[in-house]
Amino acid sequence: MTARRIALLGVAHVHAEGYAAWLSVQADVEVIGFAEDDPEVAQDFEATTGLQWRPLPGLLAARPHGVIVCGETVQHRTHVEGAARAGAHVLCEKPLATTLEDAQALLDACTRAGVTLHTAFPVRYSPAVRQLRAHIQGGDLGDLLAYSGVNHSVSPDHERAWFSDLALAGGGAGMDHIIHLADLLHHLGERVQSIHARLIPVPAWTIPGHEQTDAAGLVTLKLASGAVATVDCSWSRPRAYPRWGHLKLDVTGTAGMRSLDAFAEHLSVTTGQGRRWAGYGADLNAAMLRDFLTVCGGGEAGLLASGQDGLEALRVVLAAYESERAGRVVELSADADAAAR
Repeated sequence: MTARRIALLGVAHVHAEGYAAWLSVQADVEVIGFAEDDPEVAQDFEATTGLQWRPLPGLLAARPHGVIVCGETVQHRTHVEGAARAGAHVLCEKPLATTLEDAQALLDACTRAGVTLHTAFPVRYSPAVRQLRAHIQGGDLGDLLAYSGVNHSVSPDHERAWFSDLALAGGGAGMDHIIHLADLLHHLGERVQSIHARLIPVPAWTIPGHEQTDAAGLVTLKLASGAVATVDCSWSRPRAYPRWGHLKLDVTGTAGMRSLDAFAEHLSVTTGQGRRWAGYGADLNAAMLRDFLTVCGGGEAGLLASGQDGLEALRVVLAAYESERAGRVVELSADADAAAR
């Protein structure tokens, strides 16, 4: 098999280094380099990964089979549109964009170019998620009544300051964490009809200069199935917490309940440097990247989320922010629900 040429466009995201490390040891992959506007970030990434920092036009002129977009969210449109013009398939970090207009532009650019756009939602690959989805689709829980989701983490701003910059990220913990559960609900067959959200800004002393960035929130969703869902999202974990965070979902139906913890498989390791949880479960990022490489080779996408999936998840998140600003329930349009189907 001919090696698939892969490039990274932007490396400011905390997942970029892990993606690069995994791709670099695959026998059928040639990572041809990365583009990055920030020289300091680029030099650090080059030193850490050994990959070549290249100007964006030259990198795309090398005709990669696929690109992985890992820059600040506000840069995604520029990178995805450039990749599409170069004929490369795209895996884009979530959220796709900071606005629905930009997210739709990404989809349109890839459609015009005849390439695929995918959104990085690795939680779809969790064995616990697959099992829960099978229970729901098989009717094991009866009529679904309620979902209760939790997505907490350490604030990522101490690794990448841009996560707390509204101009670059489009939001704080809500943008970072609601979106995973929004996609998970969609993946389980649900459609959101209305949203009520409270998103709380960080204390002024926590991240000086970003006092309007939300660090915690509670979102209530009314679903087309008649069920309701709540999402508890926050950057509430202290930096000494033994892992970055977690994602959990409880589902209640008329015939039973099921719970999932996407990162439950871990060992507690205590050393002189403190305590940490070492995961031993499935590598969800690796599973997602394998699917993307299959797409780059002309195969089927498997569980890989589409660009449309990414847009619909973003629609839910932006409606949550609108609800917070307006202090009321926000209805999602019937046209949006029809598009999602």
